[in-house]
Amino acid sequence: MTNEPVLPRSDARSLDEVLTAAEARWSRHVETLDWQPGYRIRGPEDPFTAVQEYGHHAHWQEYAASHLRAYLDRTERPAPIEDANAQNDAWAVEDATLSHEVARARAAAARETYIALARQVGRTDERFISNVAWNLVGHFDQHFGYMVAGMLAHESAGWERLTAILDARPEGALHRGEDGVAWDATMVYAHLGRWMEIQFPRVEAFLATGEVPEDLGGTVDELNARWMAEDAALTFSEARRRTFLARDRFVRMVYDLPIERWTSRVVGLCMGNSAGHYQEHLDWIGRSG
Repeated sequence: MTNEPVLPRSDARSLDEVLTAAEARWSRHVETLDWQPGYRIRGPEDPFTAVQEYGHHAHWQEYAASHLRAYLDRTERPAPIEDANAQNDAWAVEDATLSHEVARARAAAARETYIALARQVGRTDERFISNVAWNLVGHFDQHFGYMVAGMLAHESAGWERLTAILDARPEGALHRGEDGVAWDATMVYAHLGRWMEIQFPRVEAFLATGEVPEDLGGTVDELNARWMAEDAALTFSEARRRTFLARDRFVRMVYDLPIERWTSRVVGLCMGNSAGHYQEHLDWIGRSG
């Protein structure tokens, strides 16, 4: 996992600086895409998955490499792509049957070829460095922004599904936890809010130091039991309001994070106690009928 709290700057002035920033972007992409290969990375309504993301970058890296190869060989450069959207769609169809492993390997190979050719060209002028920076850094930052937006779309969809159920059934048991205890809507709301609140300082610590505090003050079961006892007197409205406020803070935090501060670790910290946690309770409710 990427453990640096901030990725190298994207406005590099030399090829070596660009390649340092590029390595961090590639690592972040691979770690995130390989986390859940079948995940719809641009949101639940968009079928774009990790395979298409890898394939997209492979094609563009191959195209960029063909320009560098033509420069080195002093041959005619490839024809420009007049309609990038149409070309992306055509490539997506072409890649539809690729496996995750094949798509990742192709993207990695295309990237390494492009880097090797860029080193061979060896130019130091601003135009060349800027082009390399876009292909290896800017393009990946742009797509990671799409992925963050997709994560928020998944979070929002899960939140709406879960809160609709909780609000429709404010009384009575909704599901039983792993310990066999019956949970009602007030307990679920209070529980969600507690885990959101405990995550904020962990994210902030990681962004400041690159380390995540592992001592939460107890095991997961111990924390859940302690919070359940402390929140036993909460009304449905109180628990709901507290958790909505915590979720609003979460959404603001995610929107305020610039792309260079996102790493795969931040993805895990943010999504594990939001979309992932919502789905856990939705699954329990589903199993309880």
